Amino acid sequence: MSPGGDPTFVPLSDRVRWTAVLRLLLVVTGTALWWSGDREPAHDRTLAALGLGYLLVTAVLLLVRSGRSVTRAGLDAGLLLDSVVLIVAVHALGGAEAPAAALFALHAAGTTLLTSFRTGVKVAGTHTVLVLCLVQAQATGILPGGPDAGVFPSNFTGFAALLWATTLGTATFAAVNERELRRRRHDTEVLHGLLVQLSGADDRERVASLLVRFVREELPAARAQVVLAGVDAAGPGTDLVAVPAGPLDAVLVRAEAEDRSVLVHRPHPREDPWLARGWSAARGMVVVPLPAVAGRGWLVVDLGDGRGSVLARGLERRAVRALEQAVSHAALALSRASALEALRRAATLDGLTGVANRRTLDEVLARVDGEALAVALLDVDHFKAVNDRFGHQTGDEVLRAVAAAAVSAVREGDLVARYGGEEFAVLMPGTGTAEAQVVVERLRAAVAGGTTPRVTCSVGIAGGAAGDPAALLAEADRALYAAKAAGRDRSVLAEQLGPRSAEVGAEDR
Repeated sequence: MSPGGDPTFVPLSDRVRWTAVLRLLLVVTGTALWWSGDREPAHDRTLAALGLGYLLVTAVLLLVRSGRSVTRAGLDAGLLLDSVVLIVAVHALGGAEAPAAALFALHAAGTTLLTSFRTGVKVAGTHTVLVLCLVQAQATGILPGGPDAGVFPSNFTGFAALLWATTLGTATFAAVNERELRRRRHDTEVLHGLLVQLSGADDRERVASLLVRFVREELPAARAQVVLAGVDAAGPGTDLVAVPAGPLDAVLVRAEAEDRSVLVHRPHPREDPWLARGWSAARGMVVVPLPAVAGRGWLVVDLGDGRGSVLARGLERRAVRALEQAVSHAALALSRASALEALRRAATLDGLTGVANRRTLDEVLARVDGEALAVALLDVDHFKAVNDRFGHQTGDEVLRAVAAAAVSAVREGDLVARYGGEEFAVLMPGTGTAEAQVVVERLRAAVAGGTTPRVTCSVGIAGGAAGDPAALLAEADRALYAAKAAGRDRSVLAEQLGPRSAEVGAEDR
């Protein structure tokens, strides 16, 4: 078992091997003491047989392969055997007053480190009882040494003090080391858990939420936010915010320039105006810059009123290291999420105007079913003349302005898509044709007032159940041709048309 009894630190098989090494060390140390001391020939054979037998039993315990319960029982039996062998060896080497008594302290310290604090204390207790029995036997004449050997009680007291000081000291210092090991293991586990969660996050808001939750649970923190510069992000009060355009707060600039975490008591109203507005209640903040791979960004953490004293001594290095590692993982995830969002935009949005593309329009039409739907097709009047007179670059600017005007004029839930060339489509779910025409007229006014050079547009509107999108588009296109034929700069409802309507050529649209 590990120093604190946790089997995940040292596997059982490793502990068995290391106890074998400890026994070998005991035999070597005992042999050295025997060789350097006043040897009694009568004990030579006994000690040699004891050492060889001890090593043989150790080898058997090391080679036996069985289940965990049997191995654990063998480990406990081996520790009991150690005590018996040590008491016999110490008696043969001169008794408890001899230097060989230090073998008990060596064994107790090794056992404490290799098994557990509790087992080390049990072994020290066993050693104490056995040595006390040896001393008593010598004092009463049962064993050689006699009552005049002076080994009891003063010598036994010194032995017990050495044994227990060694055992408890080893346990205490090992406990300090174990706490650090547990902290590091905990940090590794939670960081790995965060990394696993981040690997499945495919948008920036999700990445920011995971990082903020990690910080609030592990520091803990009263509040945290991911702050990005130069990008669109969620609104205030969420886990991901965008710092407004303009000069950055001094503490953000400092953290970015020094590329390290910065501790501040509270944001300064003049130097950090943006943070001062949103974090006025903060009492002890940490600003961690995001690595450049994620663009310009920071993790801002409010430690809370109860942690304000932390600023006086600084955060624990372990906590700062874990926080910075978490930010590094999140920065990579933010970079990946941004790339995925760019790919999604490229797949769903028109590259020139930024509204939905034809593919997205078709997919939305295919999903809308069983409800009223109005479709409007918008065409910019005389757009070819704009290109011919002002150039295609100006024509592109006009298309972008038309798209922006359309988006500003429609309602929430409506979809504006580029249908092709200078044509746009507007889907209005749950809308009748009369209400749709109100929206379209507002849209036409926005286009006329929001384009330079000024252009107008013609619109065809069709409505009905959303069961046949192709038919709705065909009807809206027929109404659009009618609007063109009627003089342009107007909207026409398909339901007001007869079975046939005048049409104009594409070159005149």
